[in-house]
Amino acid sequence: MSRISACIRNIGRLTPVACALVFWLFSSACNSKPTSKDAAEIPVEQGSNKDGKVTPQSGPDPGVDLNCVYERLKNPPESFHYVFKKEDSDGFKVDQEADVTPQTIDGFRMQPDGTQKPVHAVRSDASGWQVALASLTGISGMSSTVATFNHNAAMKREPDGNTVNGYETIHYSIDTSRWDATTRQMLGNFALGPGGLNKGDVWVTSQGCPVKFVLDDEMHKKDGSFLEKVHYEEAMVKKDHVD
Repeated sequence: MSRISACIRNIGRLTPVACALVFWLFSSACNSKPTSKDAAEIPVEQGSNKDGKVTPQSGPDPGVDLNCVYERLKNPPESFHYVFKKEDSDGFKVDQEADVTPQTIDGFRMQPDGTQKPVHAVRSDASGWQVALASLTGISGMSSTVATFNHNAAMKREPDGNTVNGYETIHYSIDTSRWDATTRQMLGNFALGPGGLNKGDVWVTSQGCPVKFVLDDEMHKKDGSFLEKVHYEEAMVKKDHVD
């Protein structure tokens, strides 16, 4: 169960301020990133042109836009290698990897038994492309986690973005220990539990698209005891990029 769902179940015990915070988090998560179930139903957003293609909205502080990952997998603007990994402290793992071009997807999705399920699609087969897309969108599970720190004091722009994985990037460090006491009480303790934390680094394009993302998400129970830790890794590497 997601932390947003858990929050909504307990909403009757919250103060008005906390209730408002719950719905802000829920709205942020829903608006900025699709779930794997609903990813195919994303409507054309503001900023799209008359042909329905999303027009990138760049800026000096774009934050993290997970929806951009979905859009690049759905309509690849160039050839790249994509990786998403997730590992819970209870041993549950997600491992998705593919070579993506404007015309093909070739990769795999790790199964619960440790075997690799091939993922293959060609652009001319719309249904097959959609199936392959659904097999590579595990990153949507980070929605509520990213909403917790995106565009607030936990995320700090660093001066060393430069070229990463073949893309010009903005580097953000993520550390929820930067929150002030009020934010920790209202947002941190509510979303992560007392003592819970988010810590990591993300390199994004000027549109906020993450091309390298490493994050640890640790959640605690209401009494402060450990509940769960999740480690995330994501990357997009241009095919012509050489380290």
